[in-house]
This record gives sequence, C-alpha cells and structure tokens, in this order.
Amino acid sequence: MAVIAFAGASGGPGVTATALAALLTWPLPQGRRAILAECDPDGGSIAAGYLESRILGDYGLHNLEVAHRRRQLDQEFWYQLIDLSDKDTQDRLLLPGLTNPAQAAGLSQVWQRLGLLFEQLQTQDPGYDVLVDLGRSGATGTAGALARSADIVAVVVRRTLRSASAAKPRVEALRAALEVRGRDSGRLGLVVIDDGDFRPRDISEQLQLPIFATLPHDPRAAQVLSHGGDGGRYFGRSALLREARVMSEQLRGLAVQEQQRLLAPAARPQTVLDRMKGAVNAAR
Repeated sequence: MAVIAFAGASGGPGVTATALAALLTWPLPQGRRAILAECDPDGGSIAAGYLESRILGDYGLHNLEVAHRRRQLDQEFWYQLIDLSDKDTQDRLLLPGLTNPAQAAGLSQVWQRLGLLFEQLQTQDPGYDVLVDLGRSGATGTAGALARSADIVAVVVRRTLRSASAAKPRVEALRAALEVRGRDSGRLGLVVIDDGDFRPRDISEQLQLPIFATLPHDPRAAQVLSHGGDGGRYFGRSALLREARVMSEQLRGLAVQEQQRLLAPAARPQTVLDRMKGAVNAAR
C-alpha cells in the first residue's frame, strides 16, 4: 500500500538504476505486487538498457496518451506492462518509459490521471505498490503531479558538491509545490549513493532533508541495471542489491507511516464543554 516517487537532478545520480533496484528487491508480503512506472519526460531507458531490447512488441507509457483520450487508460494500462519477476509470477511489473522525449508533450493531461490510478492500485486485490521513476526532470512541470500525489518522494543524490548543488533548486521547488497544495513536505527525503567526498550528514544539512536510505557505490552491479548483461551470481549477491533490499523495506515502511498519519483523525482543540465532561468523569 505505497506509492514511492524517485527523483533526481543532473550530476549522474542514478535515479533509474535506484528505482529498478527497488523493484527487484521490493518486499511483497501477503501476495502483494509491485509496479515500476518509468515516467521520466526525458524518456525511459530500462527497455534498451537492463532488458537490452529483448522484449518484442510495442509496450509503454506512450501508448497511454490515445487511451486517455478515449477514456480507456485504466484498461489499457495493464496491456503496457512487462513482467520482470523471476518465475513469471507477474508480481514485479514494469511500465516502460517514453521512447522519444517529444512524446511527453502529449501527456500533459495523462500524468494526473496516472497518479489517481496509482493510488487506486493500492487497494485492489491483490494490492500493488507503485514505484515511479521521475528521472532528472519529472518532479517539475506537468509530470510533477506524480510527485505531489506520492506517499513518499525520494530524491537520489551522490555525496558530491555537484550533485547537491544540482538537487537543491529541485528540492526547493518540490517543497514549495507540496506546501502550496497543503501537503506535508516531510514526505521528502534523500537516497544517498555512497560516492563522493562529502559526508551524508553534510548533504542532508545542505538540502535540509532527512536521509531515507543509503546505497553503496557499486559500479559493477549498477552497470547491469543500466546497460544489461549477465551479472551472474555476483549481481544477485552484490552490495548494491543487498542494500537495496534494506532501502526498499525502509521506504515502504515510511510510506505506510505517511498513510496512517493522513488517515488519523485530526486533533480537535479542547472546548470548555470537553473540560467539564472530563471533570465530571474524573469525579465518578
């Protein structure tokens, strides 16, 4: 029961590799399933990278524009998914991203509808957790609707001045967008990739965000996620995937906490009548 958005900025933060690692390691208790939606307006990379274009057929986000105009997006969505699960169990699914950035212009009305669909998928039987890859630019512009509707937004950064500097204006814009719409900017946090000279605490202070999770700098495993290839036994046991499992557990837990916070009844200021009732009950 979670919608997690991953976002980044320039400086090679590895947003898509992080989101894909999350999908491959996402906890699936009680028969739940997970979907990774590549919603980067600059285009998707998993089909040509991790999957090395092995999937035949025309799948992906770009097909949802026409479906939306025909009011068939909810039905067409399921035909655009690719199964990435180990045993064809269809519990880890991918919505491939755009094949051409020019296609993003036609999706301005689709992003918000997708956000609503992702929320609905949480309560289906079986329920779905949804991971949204917003890439370097998707958290701003019309695609930003997906960040605003997510339970948690994880900004991926490296421990470098370049990465922190590039992320800072994006973080400020996201924080402002959430607050304007009455959402708690505390849903924002960092996934820090352990590559650079700055301490994670310094990055956190610079961006004024908590650290949700950290990932090791593991170029060999990251190469498999970004370019494909046979990672062999090493990939499944790599430091990157081990820590990605920890990250996935942490992010899902944070999303559940956020949902519980939103569902909790707001505390009502105590009135004079409330105090009188309390005094009477105490005297009994």
